[in-house]
Amino acid sequence: MTSLAWRSLLLLSLPFAVGACPSTEPIDVDTTGPASTGDESTSTGPATTKGEDSTSTGVVDSSSSSTAAPTTDPSTSSGVVDDSTGEVAVCNNNVIEGDEVCDLSQVNGETCQSLGYQGGQLGCLLTCTDYNLLGCFICGNEVIDIAEDCEGEFVPEDVTCQSMGYEAGTVTCGTDCLYDVSDCSICGDGIQAGPEQCDGIDFDGQTCASIGFDEGNLACNLASCTFNVSGCSGGQYIQDFEAGVMPPEFTQGGNLPWVVDNNVPIAGGFSAHSGAITHNQTSSMSITANFAAAGNITFSHRESTEACCDFLRFFMDGAQVMQWSGNTMVVGNQNTPVAAGMHTFEWRYVKDGSVNTGSDRVWVDNINLTPGVPI
Repeated sequence: MTSLAWRSLLLLSLPFAVGACPSTEPIDVDTTGPASTGDESTSTGPATTKGEDSTSTGVVDSSSSSTAAPTTDPSTSSGVVDDSTGEVAVCNNNVIEGDEVCDLSQVNGETCQSLGYQGGQLGCLLTCTDYNLLGCFICGNEVIDIAEDCEGEFVPEDVTCQSMGYEAGTVTCGTDCLYDVSDCSICGDGIQAGPEQCDGIDFDGQTCASIGFDEGNLACNLASCTFNVSGCSGGQYIQDFEAGVMPPEFTQGGNLPWVVDNNVPIAGGFSAHSGAITHNQTSSMSITANFAAAGNITFSHRESTEACCDFLRFFMDGAQVMQWSGNTMVVGNQNTPVAAGMHTFEWRYVKDGSVNTGSDRVWVDNINLTPGVPI
């Protein structure tokens, strides 16, 4: 081929090889989705660029390649968000947080007293929004709060020393509105308490001299927790029945024995009274004592009987000294001289064959033997 022919062929091919001008027709571009770098027919998701993890739920920082934690919506938390601090308060975790007033045992330094009550144990509501005041109380307002046992002098009839595991005594309402069992006792536990005169070797500080004798050694009747004064001498023997039981130095007789209780006592909390006998029956108690010298016996008595025919009769050494009857409930006092030596005194309630009047009972209290010593 000639050089002219070669040059002609070269000129005809240049516009298509390196010198073609761009087309002026617009290019139809799909702007509804990201461009695909691969086969569009097989692509199902957005293209992945460097630094982007298509399997992560977080976003990768391209500068550090670290994954940021997802943001948590506070409204889905189990606690409550304090708007001022952003702190989440979790109720019932024993920590006061956010807007909580208290939390379980944490009561922010408050007490029942600081909130105007007399005492008790302050608590917290389970919602942590306020204090639980059920454990607080005001003693003396005639309202028995949940933290109190009683108010004033009222004690339920079913609340007794026996119901609380003791043997004798009386339950009272204390100044703190809780049951006071200081008067309750258990004979034989070695502790003098309540109506007991003694218990084992606990004499509550008493001696022969302190109870009216001149000298001697005081002992304790273990079965009844009352004084055994047989070792005492001189002075006087005083029996007021305040131990709440019949002292062992007394002997019972008749159809029914005498009883010591707090049913309308003559003085103090207890007196002795006749048994609940019926027509043509008797109830008696007696005591024998040694008088080292001439002296006397004194005692108080009261009657609620048929005036004509049912009598309290007082005997010394088997001989009747006095008798009383009537339904006046007036307390009388008897004083009888006693010669030196051994003597037996008896109080006997005697009923005839008909009619019951009043309480049909007689009482005796505050027996004083001077200077007699029971045997």
